[in-house]
Amino acid sequence: MTADCGHDEGRTMKPGRNDPCPCGSGKKYKHCCLAQAEAIAPEELAWRRVRRAIDPLSDELLRESARRFGETGLQEAWEEFNLWEFEDDAFDADSPYVQLFLSWFVHDWLPDPQATELPEAARGQTAAQAYLARAGHRLDPIARAYVEACRATPFSFHEVIDCRPGEALRLRDVLLGTERDVIERAGSRTLRAGDLLFAKVVPIEGMYLIEGMGPVAVPPADKPGIIELRKKIGSQGDLFAAELLRDWDLELRELYFALADRQLAPQLPELRNTDGDLLEMHTLVFDLDEPEAAFESLKSLAAGMSDEEIEAGAERSAAGSLVRAEISWRKLGNEMHKGWDNTVLGTLRIEGKRLTAEVNSARRAAALRKLIEQRLGGAAHAKPSIVRSVQSMLGRQPTPQEQARREKERAEFAAQPEVQATIRETLRKHYRAWVDDKIPALGDRTPREAVRDPDGREAVDALIDQIERDGPKMNPPLDLEIVRELRETLGLKRG
Repeated sequence: MTADCGHDEGRTMKPGRNDPCPCGSGKKYKHCCLAQAEAIAPEELAWRRVRRAIDPLSDELLRESARRFGETGLQEAWEEFNLWEFEDDAFDADSPYVQLFLSWFVHDWLPDPQATELPEAARGQTAAQAYLARAGHRLDPIARAYVEACRATPFSFHEVIDCRPGEALRLRDVLLGTERDVIERAGSRTLRAGDLLFAKVVPIEGMYLIEGMGPVAVPPADKPGIIELRKKIGSQGDLFAAELLRDWDLELRELYFALADRQLAPQLPELRNTDGDLLEMHTLVFDLDEPEAAFESLKSLAAGMSDEEIEAGAERSAAGSLVRAEISWRKLGNEMHKGWDNTVLGTLRIEGKRLTAEVNSARRAAALRKLIEQRLGGAAHAKPSIVRSVQSMLGRQPTPQEQARREKERAEFAAQPEVQATIRETLRKHYRAWVDDKIPALGDRTPREAVRDPDGREAVDALIDQIERDGPKMNPPLDLEIVRELRETLGLKRG
């Protein structure tokens, strides 16, 4: 079967050189509007001229780094770049941060005179500075100016204000407050307003280019952490001095790694039960001599329930012998709450001559094992226990069939008009209360309190950006009227 190469209905075909010009002048296209259609904008010509001058620099600067610092310098720089977290780990060319590292290595890294093993002659200049000193006289002036600008420009966090896909970005430096139109062909296709980049925005020939960008963009929800660091830096001096920002190079990189790693290597949160124990599913297994006697001895663990209630959940044979039963192990109350409360500590099941008991922590497993052994003595014979971490259980990938079934069930449930109405109303109530909730990202202030100062206002605005961004992914999608109401309540209404 061959592909259909016909033109879509209504598509305007490009005229041939000898066709009549579509402007209606009566001239051939080549003698009329062709030259104008093929003309390259001056901005495009300037960008191409800059790219021709600077594109060869990357390889040349890396070769200069190798000559100047060798393997020893590469390793020292790699350890410092990673904040010595992986000290003595060899340089990893497959690291997602390697492109960011290489830019930092050639333009910014200087050996620590107190700790380096490099000779004295290799300590005073970056690789880029050494390259200019050795070969700058033969460089294109644009290339030389670019290398100098890269050294003068510190890394910073930049917020995407606007995108022209395939062309450019409007970026606002979150730390310095400056805004720039940046030519960026590739990144502008995937980035969106609100994304936060860690990079250098380098001026050259009346335009701005991105140099040494981190591998992932940071979402708006993480902006409050950047604002907090900005306040710390600003308290030390003139934030608009590039040298001060460069002095905080380690702290900036540390924050970016922390934020980016959440996306590159997301970690499951540490989950704990109501006793504060680390969640870990334990299944205790016993063989029973007398299931009926075991049932009678263990029933009192379900305190707060009557014998009739417990017996109602048991299944017996026609002859009256126990087939299966379930007992809830409940928590003993304290002085503030006499008797037993509603917390279920574990579940015991008897099926034939097998007793299984499930609890969600090692401490509860030890306590329940002791209770069972005390009550049943030699009439219960322990078998090997089963222990499963919550992380491993949550990390198990469902089969395609399981995933399809779950998605179908969720979609069918969420499609019910009553369910959608309930979810919308629940979310509306949640976000109306949210404005008066203490938010850790806001320094345990409420959004209503935080908007009273400029930094807090900016942080709250970013959090609402994240809510608005995540809304369409919800099922059903978040009613954007809720977001509008949030902004109006907090005085952040946008035009």
